[in-house]
Amino acid sequence: MGHTTAQPSTSPRATRRLRARQVDGLLAIALVVLVTTGFASWLIGTGWVRWVTAVHGIAGLAVIVLIPAKLGGSVRRGLRRGMATRWLSMLFGVLVVATLATGLLHSSGLWYGVGYWSALWTHIVLAVLTVPLLVWHMTSRPSRVRRADLDRRAIVGGASAFAVAGATYGAVELTLRATPLAGGDRRFTGSHEVASFDPVEMPRVQWLNDRAPETPDERWAVSVAGSAVALRQLADRARPVVAVLDCTGGWWTRQSWDAVPLAELVSDLDARSLRVRSATGYSRLFPAADAARLYLAVGYGGMALRRGHGAPVRLVAPGRRGYWWVKWVTDVEPSDRPWWLQSPFPLD
Repeated sequence: MGHTTAQPSTSPRATRRLRARQVDGLLAIALVVLVTTGFASWLIGTGWVRWVTAVHGIAGLAVIVLIPAKLGGSVRRGLRRGMATRWLSMLFGVLVVATLATGLLHSSGLWYGVGYWSALWTHIVLAVLTVPLLVWHMTSRPSRVRRADLDRRAIVGGASAFAVAGATYGAVELTLRATPLAGGDRRFTGSHEVASFDPVEMPRVQWLNDRAPETPDERWAVSVAGSAVALRQLADRARPVVAVLDCTGGWWTRQSWDAVPLAELVSDLDARSLRVRSATGYSRLFPAADAARLYLAVGYGGMALRRGHGAPVRLVAPGRRGYWWVKWVTDVEPSDRPWWLQSPFPLD
């Protein structure tokens, strides 16, 4: 891509000295890290995802730091050449900026979205639209890494960009915690708290195209390891279990669930996994060893579940993201299939 040095005045001095090829390489690294960590943060519900979300935020800010150098280098030359694909490149750039902007709006709490359509889902949809254009952009302009690209200028410039991004991330987090903005109270997954111990106000959302079944409670049948379990039996055995539901839509809530551990219902089970299935066909595989940490809930806070929250019976899976909390459970069946041999996100 030539050896023109970008000179935008808003970049750190070290990045202004980078050659266009070096800027492209650093942007590619930052964007790949963004996509990878964003995907991983959806999968993980335990505390160490805090570091994944931090790296995700720093990579996003690194892209912002490098954008002026990109605009002053290859973008300016490409627009001058009038290439036929420049409109796709411009669309790619717009989507990247929009994805970054919605991520900042969600993390700061400045915008939650519209109704149940959250700012985070907008961020995710834009990111998904960006990925094919990122692949096209990288493959349509293949360039072999040259030794000259990995010189001191690249190392110092790259380190400078990510150092500025890291310092900015830390400053933003400290600022959010010192202000009334909701972003200062985000959970380690990046989600905002909603309606804890107030189940009536808890959002009612489904995974993708899932729909609440209309089967009345009196006709509902639950099968656990081949044995029928009555709803009344579950209600009689249920006890309070405080657990956090962390939705991939960007919110979390802590509720006291009236629930029964699966271990009490599937004792002495010789199986590798447990498949929990919904009346809609939606299902998830869990390690059989986790049966003591999985629960069938029939209520919350002493009240019966509402249909939008999974009534008459749903799974409670502490430490896992919301899409693991299967609603409208009809079957819990043993399986010899390893729990990890399934799609990362449910597709059925």
